[in-house]
Amino acid sequence: MRITKRGLIELRGEDSLKFLQGQVTCDLNQLSGDKLIRGCHCTPKGRVIFLFVAQLNGENGLLLETHPSIVDIAIASLKKYAVFFKTEINNISDQDLVIEPELDILQRLRAGIADITSETTDQFIPQMLNLDLLDFISFKKGCYTGQEVVARAHYLGAVKRRMYLLALSGNSVPVSGQILLDSNSRQMGTIVNAHAGENGQIEALAVLSNPTIDSTLVSIGDTAITVEVLNLPYELAK
Repeated sequence: MRITKRGLIELRGEDSLKFLQGQVTCDLNQLSGDKLIRGCHCTPKGRVIFLFVAQLNGENGLLLETHPSIVDIAIASLKKYAVFFKTEINNISDQDLVIEPELDILQRLRAGIADITSETTDQFIPQMLNLDLLDFISFKKGCYTGQEVVARAHYLGAVKRRMYLLALSGNSVPVSGQILLDSNSRQMGTIVNAHAGENGQIEALAVLSNPTIDSTLVSIGDTAITVEVLNLPYELAK
């Protein structure tokens, strides 16, 4: 079992909750005690910068748990908007803290929960990662950065790509951000996360424009592979 140590960001200061509430997709006003909330921070164009699990951390404090490769990018993005708020944003990944019970990589894949990394930041709107199906988004809260794009996709049904769980042939595990090509060398999707399973089979989460690719020969770079769509533990929106 391989568990990746998570990255940790702390926001500390009297405006921390107010500031972050205006930046992220989830409703942080629902936080209390040890309750956890999942959410994401987007660009003004509605593209996901990073995903997180949030928890209160004492008086005027918040902790965000995220992928370790994205911590510096996440902090830099938040700080752009924090200049008029009384909040300090710091990387505390070196502290021995765990917000959410740790999942190994395969558990996250099979649960259909993406990990946005430094390779895939600013590529997907939240619905492409099925975040609307996993309680990462509140459609009842007020405005936040990227909210107009996210709301439009929700209410107009304008999501043409979704994330699927795949079984891939081959011996090489693709890296996040690699492109899947069809037999005509046209782009058909993007790898979000991938890992080799217990039996050596490669499993991956990928955002696809067309999910009807069972047993289809595709390629990643110059490598030809076959792809099978596996079941996710939740139903995708039509």
